[in-house]
Amino acid sequence: MDRGKYNIKAVAALVGLNPTTIRAWERRYQVLDPDRSESGHRIYSDNDVAKLRWIVDKQKEGLSVSKAIQLYEMPVNRTEVPIDYGIELRDQLFEALTNFEERHAHDIMNKAFSMFSFDKVIQDIVGPLLHEIGMRWEKGTITIAHEHFATAFLRARLSTLSLQMPINPFLPRILCVCAPEEEHELGLLFFTLYLRQSGFDVIFLGAGIPVPDLVTVTKQLTPRAVVLSCTISDHLKDLDEAIDQIQKQAPQTEIGLGGYAVEQHPEKYGDMLLGSDDNAWKSWLSRLTPTTGV
Repeated sequence: MDRGKYNIKAVAALVGLNPTTIRAWERRYQVLDPDRSESGHRIYSDNDVAKLRWIVDKQKEGLSVSKAIQLYEMPVNRTEVPIDYGIELRDQLFEALTNFEERHAHDIMNKAFSMFSFDKVIQDIVGPLLHEIGMRWEKGTITIAHEHFATAFLRARLSTLSLQMPINPFLPRILCVCAPEEEHELGLLFFTLYLRQSGFDVIFLGAGIPVPDLVTVTKQLTPRAVVLSCTISDHLKDLDEAIDQIQKQAPQTEIGLGGYAVEQHPEKYGDMLLGSDDNAWKSWLSRLTPTTGV
């Protein structure tokens, strides 16, 4: 029999949790049923420690505590549990969206949010999914109809959640819009979610609008920056006109650029380019918040 031999402070040190968290898990999830010493204090066994370590490891992978406990209790060999179930959900979501199965896609998203934290869903499921859909469209293995359906679904599903993210009052407003005539919103949608997670006040306009309308909206909203996305090279001429007009009529507004088309011309667009990863985005955004950072 595996008898208890560790007090709660020892267990906390062994598994990297604080005693308050361990007690909360016991109450909420009945994760452990420790023995009691003669004086009534909890004493934990080696099995208790191993179980907590397993749950903590799964939590670091992105699982919620309740899901990790559920998986632990499953009557299967734990080595058979997928290392990252998020990958499996991402593949399922891709199949559902490219087969226009909206209800099934909603079910998969519900499952993802029930299992993982919001950050995990966005960074490890939605982000790579958006990239995969964009890449498949560029290669011609899916149509623009598939891309538009996926974009509309994800935008509708995530817009409500993103509005629940708190805005940092010390961070400025950013306007996000595609280049004039540009309709490919996927990359811009993901960047918008990144901004909202970081606390920025974001206005997402999506598909491109004519240059005069874009200038009018920019002057009305007075954002600290306008982020424009351009995927198709044929739209670069209109993009250049938009940049020129914003710089002339709203000279205090920073301009950020992303998308395949502009990334092919680093010598032309220079420090307006946002880059393609978290570190590059943070570096570009730091110019908007010189005193507080991102």
